Amino acid sequence: MSEVKFPLTLEYAQSLVEPLAKGDLGPFMGVIDPDVRWRIASEDKDPKKMTGVYTLSTWREQVNGPLVKRLLNEAPPALTIQYLQTVGNRIIMEIDGEAVQKNGNPYKNTYAWFFIFSEETGKVVEIHEYCDTALVQEVVQTNAL
Repeated sequence: MSEVKFPLTLEYAQSLVEPLAKGDLGPFMGVIDPDVRWRIASEDKDPKKMTGVYTLSTWREQVNGPLVKRLLNEAPPALTIQYLQTVGNRIIMEIDGEAVQKNGNPYKNTYAWFFIFSEETGKVVEIHEYCDTALVQEVVQTNAL
């Protein structure tokens, strides 16, 4: 990965998120600081809706892992990038995620992600994520681990 220059370029942002559409999380995860402040929908932690504030490891353990285990084939949702923009040290994106839940119901969620990069390290130090938390709660409540 090339050195990050600020303001961020759209080409750099594309190099991080386009692999997501192919199921490759590597470039995306590679720029996230382990101590990232990853806020999903609210400051208030609710395990049923998977809202709250996480670090990278707690996001993997408490959000991504449990959600993926409730989807068919235990694979992450297929992601489609709908919108991508850079502003200063931020990447703003809207992504659609589709999968099938273990119970056979569709999982169709839209995510809005705001990545804030550190100009010193080039890593993502803060993420604001918004999604359909009612759908996440339904997945948690109607699909066993």
